[in-house]
Amino acid sequence: MNASSWTAPSPYTLPDLPYAYEAFDPIIGPETMRLHHDKHHAAYVKAANETVERLDGCEAWQLPGLLSALAFNVGGHLLHSQFWNCLSPEPTVPQPGLQSAVEAQWKTVDAFVEQFTAAITTLSGAGWAVLSFEPNTSRLVIQQVHDHQGSIICDASPIIVADAWEHAYYLDHRNDKAKWAESFFSVLNWDHAERQFTVACGEGL
Repeated sequence: MNASSWTAPSPYTLPDLPYAYEAFDPIIGPETMRLHHDKHHAAYVKAANETVERLDGCEAWQLPGLLSALAFNVGGHLLHSQFWNCLSPEPTVPQPGLQSAVEAQWKTVDAFVEQFTAAITTLSGAGWAVLSFEPNTSRLVIQQVHDHQGSIICDASPIIVADAWEHAYYLDHRNDKAKWAESFFSVLNWDHAERQFTVACGEGL
């Protein structure tokens, strides 16, 4: 977007799921999908919009708390929006562009999966594992994002986003985060990851 195409800001909105609640059962059950999307994600959208309204005309002493709340809730909204698109009910496989980049850094896709899995399973508390493209060095980087906003590398574009909060998997896998990581890769949308990678590299703009 350039300055001439700017329009007035609009509220954050909850995106529709691109598949049915039952699409991943039993890997991700319909109850998990309903709670995750309709309750958790929706709550971040609602709180983000409320925080934006409170920021208008707020007192200086209120600013730190409101900015923290904005980062948390907007981060939660945007990461969840990415996460839904990272899942596919139909099997997919790594595509040539991203696969080549992954193999250039990790030698094999399996080695990348192992390291990304470790990012999920070793995350302390709540957060996300994210594969991003960092444009300054043209590298892929694996990040652990604490909560929804901590430890994010600025200017890096997300390629693969995995939710490691317990609400993403507890009903289906209890506290077995390693099982959830394995399950995530069984439904990962590699086609979407390829599109994200292409845009991040500047080839799909």
